[in-house]
Amino acid sequence: MLFLSHIHEERELAVLIKSELESEFSGFVDVFVSSDGVSIPAGANFLKRIEDGLVACVGALYLISPKSVARTWISFELGAVWVRNAMSLRSGGVEIPALPVCHSGMKPGALPAPLSNLNGIVANQSSQLEFAFRSIQSAVGGKGGLKTDFDQLSARIIAFENAYTLGASLVRLLKGINVPGLIAHCEANPNTTVNIQFGFVPNEQIDVIRGLERNELQGRIKVEVKSSVVAFGADGAQNGGDIEVMIGTALLLQFRNELLSAA
Repeated sequence: MLFLSHIHEERELAVLIKSELESEFSGFVDVFVSSDGVSIPAGANFLKRIEDGLVACVGALYLISPKSVARTWISFELGAVWVRNAMSLRSGGVEIPALPVCHSGMKPGALPAPLSNLNGIVANQSSQLEFAFRSIQSAVGGKGGLKTDFDQLSARIIAFENAYTLGASLVRLLKGINVPGLIAHCEANPNTTVNIQFGFVPNEQIDVIRGLERNELQGRIKVEVKSSVVAFGADGAQNGGDIEVMIGTALLLQFRNELLSAA
């Protein structure tokens, strides 16, 4: 049994990887995913099932994103396998591998300690996915070629990342905006576009919004600086401008729950 550690928001990716692993190693591997509705049946003791999984697994994978890396559950579940591996090796037993699977902008080189001491992979790169599967194959005593189409799997992971990070980018963009009112407008006017007036924005924040336009939200928003002005406040004079952002209402409605939760 392999233990796949993740946060609830990344359940879709966890279930995808579970499915691919169990398909690849059919009959040899079961993957424990706490939120898949199977590993922990209704009515079961949640913590006890997780404890059993951590004690019984022959290896563990950890889905690490900029969001999940700070969550205590990830650290807790890593620590359990880390200690089991140390005890196993000291008693002459087998290694119990722990593999960070970086995604949605996280890179192995940016992992904090102690995760940085592990040989992590980038989930959206087919060659690194193949490396991970071969490491798992070795851990479960398997041999031979692999049948998984890693190019196709990496493409599916990229599709997940695009949707997952898009919601976070919209939350970042609309910080300080009346989001409930905006969503209500979108619900009354679906499949159109809306021009959001930000009013005065300091130059530093304009740079952030322009960065979203060039990168995470490329092709999805259009930013226009209506005028450059200087505003005077408690902190003195600030250079900035009045800006307007054009965005599709369908996109905002797609992530309405995330936007309203962060409002």
